[in-house]
Amino acid sequence: MSATIHWTKGSGLPDHHLLIAAVPGVGNVGKLVIDTLNEQLDSSMIARVIHPDLPPHSTLEDGLLVPPHLAIHSVPLDNGKCVITITGNGQPMTPRGQHEMAETILQLAGESKTPFVIVLAGLSAKPGEEHIHLTCSSKDVQDSLNERGISFSTEQPSGGMLGLAGLLVSLSPIHEISCAAYSAESIGTSIDVVTADRLAQRISSDFELDLDLPIDNTRETAARLLSMMEGKEIAGIDLSDEESGSGFYA
Repeated sequence: MSATIHWTKGSGLPDHHLLIAAVPGVGNVGKLVIDTLNEQLDSSMIARVIHPDLPPHSTLEDGLLVPPHLAIHSVPLDNGKCVITITGNGQPMTPRGQHEMAETILQLAGESKTPFVIVLAGLSAKPGEEHIHLTCSSKDVQDSLNERGISFSTEQPSGGMLGLAGLLVSLSPIHEISCAAYSAESIGTSIDVVTADRLAQRISSDFELDLDLPIDNTRETAARLLSMMEGKEIAGIDLSDEESGSGFYA
């Protein structure tokens, strides 16, 4: 059984400027950017991507039990553009499942005439390393980014990319989809708010999204994300203040 898309609103993606995808990973920076986008703007969940190899943890949403999935949201921006976001609390636990999920998402992007897909991920780094690397899997995409004045890397991530994130980018030329991955260097704590905020600013600048996601909003989302995780670390936040600490762990 491969991945299936269950539409909750309509039966396809609306016209959009960009598709952004991320799953939990190093610092959860990509997922945190998308969760903040979904929560701070007037987003609407339009579909769920379901696969039997996702971690078997059904969750309560608005009082209803829903199966494990990646959620697809439509997010209208203040500048009039629309972006599509895809994220979830996990990814398929098998290589075949990750491949099938990637193929399903890329097929959807092709059918919807998605102009560009970006994948967000964290990259383990030492304290003080704050680079964000944009990596492509197509010379045509590199040329397109170069024409737009967007810098990209041909050396990082030097170890490649694992899982769904890497497959989305590396398989995209087969589907004739323009796609690239942002790898943001992070010290790798459970929730790296500062790196997520820096990543959001980079995306906004590169793709002219006019995003305004200040770190305070990102922190609020991080606290909710943290409540669903075993880890108790948020990078870039001073928890020495009693009031600040209670705000995140209450």
